[in-house]
Amino acid sequence: MHPERLLFVLLLMAPSLWTRAQQRDVADCVVKVASEWGTACEKCEVYKDGYKRDHSGTYQVLLSNDCSELIEVKVAMQEQSGQWRTFPLRALAPQETMKAYACMGTGRYMYWARRVNDTEIVIPSDQEILSEYRSR
Repeated sequence: MHPERLLFVLLLMAPSLWTRAQQRDVADCVVKVASEWGTACEKCEVYKDGYKRDHSGTYQVLLSNDCSELIEVKVAMQEQSGQWRTFPLRALAPQETMKAYACMGTGRYMYWARRVNDTEIVIPSDQEILSEYRSR
């Protein structure tokens, strides 16, 4: 192929590649950095032998915003009872992380993400999560 033709083809493709990059699914921005079982969690109050705190069932996940724009993220963590522990919608700057936990976790979690102020993507309320995903 002639260099001029190659350049012409690349120039024609550039706008579509740029658009595709801009339309990246925001959910792809959320990346699991780490997860841990059994780490101490100040908010979990599970006791064994009547008085000793037991963190053996605690499951924590660390999520990060891997994109270059500000996003909003909502997380739900499943407890062994089948209930979902929900966390408030949180804005995450690029490369910022957030931690979510379940005191007696199953290792399952869900998250929803959208660009800040994107009204077209509806993030479910806590009540919707608790009723919709109850048996899952």
